[in-house]
Amino acid sequence: MKLIANRINGVHLRDILPDIAGGQEVDSVMAAIAYGENGADETKDLLGHCVGSRLRLDLWMRYDEKVPVAIPLLKRLLKHQRHNVFTNFIPDCFHSKVIWWKGYGAYIGSANHTDRGWLTNIEAGVFLSTDDLLASGMDTQLEEFFEYLGDLAEAIPISPDYVEEMEELARLNNNIFDRAGKARRHPRWHGPTFVVKNTALEKRKRRFREEWLNTLGTLKYIESQMPDYRPRWIDSSIPTGWQVDQFLHAYYYTRVGEGLLKPYEELHVLHRADPNSEMFSQLEWWKNELKAPYREDVMLYESAPVLQRLLDKNKVLTLSVDEFEEVCRRTHATGDHVIKIPASVLGRSDVSNLNREERFGPFAELVMSQVNKKGWDVRKLLHYVLYEGAESELWERLYHAGRDDEYKIARYGLNSLAEVVGWVRPDVAPPRNGRTSKALRALGFDAKVY
Repeated sequence: MKLIANRINGVHLRDILPDIAGGQEVDSVMAAIAYGENGADETKDLLGHCVGSRLRLDLWMRYDEKVPVAIPLLKRLLKHQRHNVFTNFIPDCFHSKVIWWKGYGAYIGSANHTDRGWLTNIEAGVFLSTDDLLASGMDTQLEEFFEYLGDLAEAIPISPDYVEEMEELARLNNNIFDRAGKARRHPRWHGPTFVVKNTALEKRKRRFREEWLNTLGTLKYIESQMPDYRPRWIDSSIPTGWQVDQFLHAYYYTRVGEGLLKPYEELHVLHRADPNSEMFSQLEWWKNELKAPYREDVMLYESAPVLQRLLDKNKVLTLSVDEFEEVCRRTHATGDHVIKIPASVLGRSDVSNLNREERFGPFAELVMSQVNKKGWDVRKLLHYVLYEGAESELWERLYHAGRDDEYKIARYGLNSLAEVVGWVRPDVAPPRNGRTSKALRALGFDAKVY
């Protein structure tokens, strides 16, 4: 956690922009910023950084007759719709300043999208790393916050007509806001209604169920193609659920962008009108590969059988710390997460850096030492997700384990759980993690990146 107070402590919002060129991974950006104008250097404001880094930006800003977002910025936002910048405006009762770089961290504070807010004003905010968010459960709260904004019927999408209205209101203003108020085309909003907690929870649960089952249907559809597109280095005995995951793995890491740059949102826009064409094109490529493109053979022939053995119904509840460490080591999503945890959290404040392999042991000890509010450790949580209930209710167990405060265990989240389900029970669902969802989006399918 870091205080962002501009010149008071020498830490500015611009200083914490993720270094994409340097290898920092960011899935996408979600931001709620009431007021805004262009930065003097447009490449270094939030919009410019997202466009330059080819990151999807979902942005909510304020609407009222005083023109809270400057016209030049509105025109940039409109222009960059083609670069996966999606902007909506919430009337009157909107004052948030939150930026969430998914996979990197979040800023919550007082700064608007202005040079003054980012550089010179006396502002106060905090930056929380991804590990801070996961450890506190705030990742789930941020997701719920942005889902709420996305569901608001009062939100107004950007359009040429919207920019035209703002230009007219700016002309009328001249410090005479009464005239501008009467010229508004959208009614004044008096804020959200009181939300009953149980109703909101059920709505989030229904949304998760719908997305999970829709994406499972997509994965099962691709899985049905596997017998006809199995490369010769994969034996026919390998479960097709595993094969679909490793097809998506190879596609994402060798066919989506170059190196660390993975413009899956741009490819989603390109392919969404006909995802089948792109899917079959990539399946042909996959079938004709004479060897594993990106170590998929290691996963299929070494790691997946180990995960099945260690997480067997009669074994999982008695896992030792060393055995759980092996589970973590062989799970892609967990390996992706451990590298982001500060060494001090892993009990190694004596070193400034740990490589990925050095992290699995202390991470396994950390997770195994925790219990959720029901008194379960991670072994019981895994047993619950994998085996306690009907196959048709897997989505609900995953929702509880990854999203419900009663069930969750810090730092062992939805992507790790959904992935191991697929390795242990591929007959129920193929593995799914963040990379799975990004690969599906690159092919043109709709899938949420958790």
